[in-house]
Amino acid sequence: MPSNKVAWIEGSAYADKIVFELSSKIVQAELPDGEVNGWTEAHRSIQDKWVTYTPVTTPKTVGQYTHTNGKTYPVYKLSDLSDLKDSTPDNNSLVDADGYVKEIRYVLNSAGTITGTVPTGKRILVTKVAYTDPDTHLPVIQDVAGTLVVVVDDETTASMKKCYIVKQGYMVDSEFVANERWPNFRVISEMPSDYDYFLGRGITSIQAYYNRNYGSLTPQLGTSYTYTQLSYKANQTHYSDTTVVLKSEKAPPEGQAAKAYYVMLKMPAQQFNYFDVYYGEEFKVIPSSGNSSDTYKLACDIASVKINQVPVIKNQVEAHLAYQRWNDPNSSVGKFSPADIAWLYDYDGTSQITSPAAHFFFGADSTVTWLANKKRRPDYDVNYWVSVNNNRVTLVLEGDPAPDIEGYYRSFGYIGRIISFNETDYGGNFGVTVGMGDMVKEKTGFQISDIRVDQNPEYAKFGRNTSNGMYSLSMFRTKSNVLYQAYYPAFITQLPSYSGVGSIPSDLSKLILDKTKNFFQASVWTKRYHASPVYLVHQYEGYRGYMDGVVAINDFNLINKDELIVDTEEWKDPSDHSKGTWTEVYKFFSVNSPINFLKFSANPNECSIAILKEVK
Repeated sequence: MPSNKVAWIEGSAYADKIVFELSSKIVQAELPDGEVNGWTEAHRSIQDKWVTYTPVTTPKTVGQYTHTNGKTYPVYKLSDLSDLKDSTPDNNSLVDADGYVKEIRYVLNSAGTITGTVPTGKRILVTKVAYTDPDTHLPVIQDVAGTLVVVVDDETTASMKKCYIVKQGYMVDSEFVANERWPNFRVISEMPSDYDYFLGRGITSIQAYYNRNYGSLTPQLGTSYTYTQLSYKANQTHYSDTTVVLKSEKAPPEGQAAKAYYVMLKMPAQQFNYFDVYYGEEFKVIPSSGNSSDTYKLACDIASVKINQVPVIKNQVEAHLAYQRWNDPNSSVGKFSPADIAWLYDYDGTSQITSPAAHFFFGADSTVTWLANKKRRPDYDVNYWVSVNNNRVTLVLEGDPAPDIEGYYRSFGYIGRIISFNETDYGGNFGVTVGMGDMVKEKTGFQISDIRVDQNPEYAKFGRNTSNGMYSLSMFRTKSNVLYQAYYPAFITQLPSYSGVGSIPSDLSKLILDKTKNFFQASVWTKRYHASPVYLVHQYEGYRGYMDGVVAINDFNLINKDELIVDTEEWKDPSDHSKGTWTEVYKFFSVNSPINFLKFSANPNECSIAILKEVK
C-alpha cells in the first residue's frame, strides 16, 4: 500500500476553544483497520488567574480604637509601676500589699509655696488585673504593665469616662485573632474604676506615696501606643494560559527503545488569533490544586482582578489570610497551587529540552479605521481539517476573516514523524512546522525581529540553525544529535518567476509559471495535475525523508478544498486483481498564511499543499 491510512476530521470551534477541540478530535480519532490510536492527552488546563500579596510595614503607627458610638479614641499602653519606689535614700516601695499606688496632693500656703502633701484617698492598681475573656469565657490574670487600654465616653453619663482593656488583632469567622501589628482593637473588659478617674480626666501620671513615705515621684500611668502596622498590597494578577499537551507514542523498530514525544498547544491569555506549539520529551506536570478564586474573591474587588492589572484590595484581613496560606509550606487547607509544568532537563541539569514557541496563526486583529474594537473576539469560528495517523498529525486552520479581509488566514501545520529514508531513524524523528501571520504589530503583535534566529535569542538557544518552526520544519534531533534544527522543503516544481533577480536563460523561460498568461493547469495529455512529495533537507546533513501524506502542488486552476484522486496503480491484492488498485484521496488547500515553510522553498509563491484524506 503506498501511503499510511489516516483518520480524517473536519469541523469548527470558537477561537478560545480551538486547542481543546483539536486535542479531543486527535485523541478520539478512529484509525482505519482497528489500529490503536497512539495519540493521547497528557494534560489540559483552562486559562486561570490568581493573586499574590506583598506585606507592607508602617512604623510608629498611632493606635486608634473606633467605638460602637462611631467615635475614635487613642490607645494607651500602661506603664510598669509594679516596682515603684520613692526618691529617698532607702528607696521605699510605693506599692502596697494589695498592688495599689496611692495618690497624694501637695499642700500650698498663701504664697503658693509647697508646705507638704496629703493623701487624696485615690489609689490605682499597678500589678495584676483579672477579667473573663469574652472569647474563651475563661478567667484571665495578666500584668497591668503593657496592657492596652482606651478611655471612651460613658454612654450612660455624658460627663463620665470609662476605661477598657482592648486586644489588638482582627476578626475571622466570629473569632478575634490577636496580632500586635494589626490596626484593629477590640474591647474585652473594663479596667478597675480608678482608671476611669485618672485617665478619664486626661491624667497620665500620679503623685504616689506608701506608708506615709511621701515622695515627689510623678510616674507615667501610660503612654500613647504606637506599633509597626502590617498591611498588604496586591501584586499584578498572575495567570496561566489555556494549555493542552498531547502525547505521541509509536512502536519503535526492532532493537530500539520506545520513545514518547509531547506536544504543547498553549493559547496566550487574551489572544484569539493563534496558539503556540512547543514539543519535547519526558514532559511532566503537577496539576493545580485548590481554587484560584480563593486567592482574591474575599480580599479584592473582583472586578479589578484582571490580567496585566493590579487588583484593588477591599479587605486587608482576607489579604493577610491569603498571604499566610500561600506562604505556609505545611498548609494545604484552602491553599491554591498553580500547575507546575516541566520538560526533561538536558545533561547539564539546567537547560530544559523544549523547542522555541512556534506561533500557529489562524486570524489577525483588524487595522481598519472605522472599527472601534480592533481585537478579535474569543467566539469567532475557526475551521479545521485534520489528518491523523500514528506517525503524525497534519492540519489546516482557517479563521473567520477580520473586517479587513487580509486577516483571513489559511495555515498549514505538520506535527510528528516523517517518512525517513533510513528505516532505523526513530529516536530523533519528530518535527513541527506551522503557519505564521503578518509581521505587523497592529495585526499580530509580532514583527520579523521577534522570530528571527539572529535577532531573538529565544530562537537561537540551540545554535544559529535553530528552527523557529514557522519558516522551516523543526526536527527534534539531527543524525549528529543536534536539537531542534531547521529542515527545509524540497520538491519537484515548475520554475517560478522571481521578479527583480535578473534575467532567466531563454532555454528555461518555458518553465516559468505565469498565471496571468498561461494559467498553469492539468496536463493536456494526461489530464492530471503535477504534485510532488515534500522532501526535507538539512543544510549540512542533506535529505532525511519526506512528509507523510503531504504533497506540494501548484496553486493554479485548483479551488481551495478541491479533492485530488490518485490511482496508485498498486494492486490491493496482487493475487486477486478483481479487488482493484489502491486509490489515495488528497484535499487541496490554498495556504495563504504570510509565513510558512513553503515560503522558504524553491517555489515560495505559486505552490501550496494537499494532505491525505483517505486511502481506499
